[in-house]
Amino acid sequence: MPVKELKSYDEFKAAINGDKVAVIDFWATWCGPCRVIGPVFERISDTPAADKIDFYKVDVDAQEKIAQECKITAMPTFVFFKNGEVVETVLGANPGALNTAISKHAA
Repeated sequence: MPVKELKSYDEFKAAINGDKVAVIDFWATWCGPCRVIGPVFERISDTPAADKIDFYKVDVDAQEKIAQECKITAMPTFVFFKNGEVVETVLGANPGALNTAISKHAA
């Protein structure tokens, strides 16, 4: 499944409240590290992990309400949700940590 951009608060609530794990890439257009890790996140979304995890992205400048609710203070931040609850957070453009977290939640 390709990464889906969440463009409203309602889309965000629907995405995180399922029983399937959802991972959201909180990013900004001006963020250099976000541009580096973004393609990595896209590639991971095209692996078998996408059968178990839904992949989303949120532009923190365009969706300030979502970023505030999730207490995003640095970009990129990857937040994993299940049943509306945060189950893991990966801070920064760290492909190893991101892959580890995705592998754990796809298992």
